[in-house]
Amino acid sequence: EEDGSDTSSTLVPVWTEAPCGGQYFPSTNIPPTSYTPILYKSSDQLVLQPMLWGLVPSWHAGPDPKSHGLTTNNCRLENVMTSKLYKPSLAKGRCVVVCEGFYEWERSGGVKQPYLVYRPGGEVLYMAGLYSVWRGGEGAPVYNYTIITRESNKILSWLHHRMPAFLSPHQFSAWLNPLTPPTKALAMLALPKEGELAWHTVSKEVGNVRNQGMDLMKQVEPCMDDVKKKKEVKVSSASKGIMSNWLKRSKPENEGGEKKMKSNI
Repeated sequence: EEDGSDTSSTLVPVWTEAPCGGQYFPSTNIPPTSYTPILYKSSDQLVLQPMLWGLVPSWHAGPDPKSHGLTTNNCRLENVMTSKLYKPSLAKGRCVVVCEGFYEWERSGGVKQPYLVYRPGGEVLYMAGLYSVWRGGEGAPVYNYTIITRESNKILSWLHHRMPAFLSPHQFSAWLNPLTPPTKALAMLALPKEGELAWHTVSKEVGNVRNQGMDLMKQVEPCMDDVKKKKEVKVSSASKGIMSNWLKRSKPENEGGEKKMKSNI
């Protein structure tokens, strides 16, 4: 039975290299299928280890863990309890995704503008994740993970209708403890409050993963041509009916392609 103590938030993690040889390279523009630092619990020890971003189905035959053809970099909180793919990891494969922030694109008036979302004051951002160990290849086991996402609240809904599920260090002990029931673990994932997140506009160069400059995370004012276009489209579309515009904005978007992380840890 869980004792409710918070030892995981005070223990110092041990860095461990990925058994499969996958390497983490600090980057300002990390796409899915990269290896990034993931915090998980092994016995009584906290471990920080590079894992492959994108959960590999246990039934995938290989030989390449990336060739399963599914988009698994994110999993929906609303469906995780019933998912054949994600439910097994929810019980014994909960983890914490460690990064400095993530990029998200605002779509408005025919204009796309990227933002960097992060913790104010330079604090590390922690996101709830699920990991598994794929043993379908001929080599060493491949540790892999997915990020849990949920409906955005008012803090980020203006930017995107989905957002990551966030964690705070004081929650690590219960979240990473396999004795914590899945329903209780998911109930811990509180919505962000005012002041807990910050954001600013960044260069559209983040849309190309080949761009890896350190200045990608810096604040960049939106292009004036885009601002003008955004205003013109808003004015012209207003006469087409408020309900029509509302339905278009409410249409769910594919959440797999745009999200990228920034991590220099």
